[in-house]
Amino acid sequence: MEPVVSFKDVEVDYDGKPILTGIGFDVLPGESVGLVGASGSGKTTLLRHLIGLNQPAHGEIRIFGEHLNQLPHLTRLHLRQRIGVLFQGGALFSSLTVFENVALPLRERALRDPWIQPMVCLALSLAGLPPEVAPRVPSELSGGMVTRVALARSLVIEPELLLLDEPTSGLDPIVSDAFIAVLLNLQKNLGITVLIISHDIRALKRLCHRVVIVGEGRLLAEGRIDSLQQSRDPRVRTFFRLDEDTPP
Repeated sequence: MEPVVSFKDVEVDYDGKPILTGIGFDVLPGESVGLVGASGSGKTTLLRHLIGLNQPAHGEIRIFGEHLNQLPHLTRLHLRQRIGVLFQGGALFSSLTVFENVALPLRERALRDPWIQPMVCLALSLAGLPPEVAPRVPSELSGGMVTRVALARSLVIEPELLLLDEPTSGLDPIVSDAFIAVLLNLQKNLGITVLIISHDIRALKRLCHRVVIVGEGRLLAEGRIDSLQQSRDPRVRTFFRLDEDTPP
């Protein structure tokens, strides 16, 4: 089975100084993988490289079997159309309505208006939102609804790969659980491949088949959460809070 995403010995640097070295892991079709680590460890940087916004100093990034950094610009743009991205905080346009925010990726693809209405409505439904929210602007929405609108915008292009950057950050447990339930339903019914950055251990346990931990400029560990919770590495144990009296 060919991976949807593959990092092989990837090195990332800024101004000639390495910040990530030897990063290597795969994400298989239909799999949900968590990318975790301390703040500033380079998780979002890896996502930026994955969607082609930056290029690694060394190594190979493949997506859908294609060597990303060897592709012409137009081919990379075509590949990016197969990827849905939910940015941290939602990143909605405050001056646009919910409908216009979700429709934006379709308009960028020059899709005609008669097709946009049903596709936006379907995306909102998949994200667990009623059609009544369509005319609202982001300032009229709760944090949980903003995140769901951002999810709808990432789904409207019918992506094969979904990239999520801290989707439950700032949400209370009830709203977070509702959002997780939406994602689980999408995985079950659509089989979307997911790569998720998160510090939310509860979300990772429910959503992810595996997690990849980065820190100190490299990959620290990779595997199922239940296996990593048995790790003797203090850096891994600290992340999962295994040294505390309360269970993880």
